[in-house]
Amino acid sequence: MDHSPLIIAGGGLVGLAAAIMLSDRFERIDIFEKREEPIFPPSMQARSLQLVISARGWRTLEAIGLSQDVLDHSLKLNGRMRHHADGADIEPYSVHGHEINCISRNTLYQLLTQRAEALPNVHIHYDSVVQDVFFEQKAIDVMHYGHKKYWKYDLLIGADGVRSKVTYHLNRNGTLSHQLERNNYREIRITENLWERDKFHYWHSPKAMIGAFPVHEGGFSLFLVHQNEHMLELLVQKDDSAFEALFPGVKDAVPDIRERLKHSKGGFLGSVNAQNWHHADNVVIMGDAAHAMLPFMGQGLNTGLEDLWSLSQIIDKEGITSPELIQSFTSTRRVQAGAIRRISENQFRYLTGKFTDRDYAIKHLADHHLINHDLPTTYMGCAFSLDPFAEILEREEKLYASFTEEQIAEELVRMGKATDDR
Repeated sequence: MDHSPLIIAGGGLVGLAAAIMLSDRFERIDIFEKREEPIFPPSMQARSLQLVISARGWRTLEAIGLSQDVLDHSLKLNGRMRHHADGADIEPYSVHGHEINCISRNTLYQLLTQRAEALPNVHIHYDSVVQDVFFEQKAIDVMHYGHKKYWKYDLLIGADGVRSKVTYHLNRNGTLSHQLERNNYREIRITENLWERDKFHYWHSPKAMIGAFPVHEGGFSLFLVHQNEHMLELLVQKDDSAFEALFPGVKDAVPDIRERLKHSKGGFLGSVNAQNWHHADNVVIMGDAAHAMLPFMGQGLNTGLEDLWSLSQIIDKEGITSPELIQSFTSTRRVQAGAIRRISENQFRYLTGKFTDRDYAIKHLADHHLINHDLPTTYMGCAFSLDPFAEILEREEKLYASFTEEQIAEELVRMGKATDDR
């Protein structure tokens, strides 16, 4: 039987960052990762190929000494560009000129893995998956290269993603839920620099959305989100008029885009809501294992890195964990995760064209009100501040509820006039 002071289930982005962050507080750290050594996934298909790093993520990356490396491999983006039949509109991320950074998932994997592997007390076990957790014995079963091994732990961190075994065992009583959207996600890499490289580009409609992030090495990473029932119409049948109508100019820029998207690996969008995040003072989950969310606010990874920051602060301050401290950590983080999950769902509806005209009018009113009162919009608060997500959501909901029907009607008229003028 093997023993480790700290076991981390999952050697993804959050798991690797956790090992680096906590490496000076534990004599030995063992990471169990399902990837086969030493391969970095070449495409990460069915997952976002590009990641956004904003304020919460930067704080953790700076703490582990990786911020400059990430900057060297990322692009600064200052806003979104919405493309439509009449041209394109720019939506700045911030009225103050703040920028987010975009980096490829694969590059960030490599930077974190290289840093973790250089630490003498961090041991990464590849082709290893946690199968079972025995809470009373403080032990796990690990399937390692096809053979089961039994490990004891002092502290177990579950960072093993959406299908986390640690999360499953913490929530065996039915307090774990997965919510899947009826939307398929596909992504491909385009080598040409087709659009402005300091912006995220998107085309949207209630049926489907295309988004394109610039890639640091050149070109774009282009993804399609479509409702399942529209697969035939958009990508399979020979008539491409529906695709061209929804995404004007895209097929002209990438003539074989339908064929490439059709043959790319599809994945479903969804979220995870786990009620139980810990056991006693020796098991805790974070990142997607605790709160996988729709990716349209760009806060999934950032929230996971903020989980890590919060846990490390507890360990730094107290030197040890206790049931009370872990309970405080998980209660606080669960509230914040629930808030950003709801904010991300709203952003998903906005970017995929599922807002009604009334929804757009209320959003316009809210954004104008906040900017006029020198307050951050919801996106700005999430991306460029460390304000709690729950406070940002509460402010938004109170503001939305404060507008009268007369104000909303007047904004609808202004929106119609702006469309006519354009």
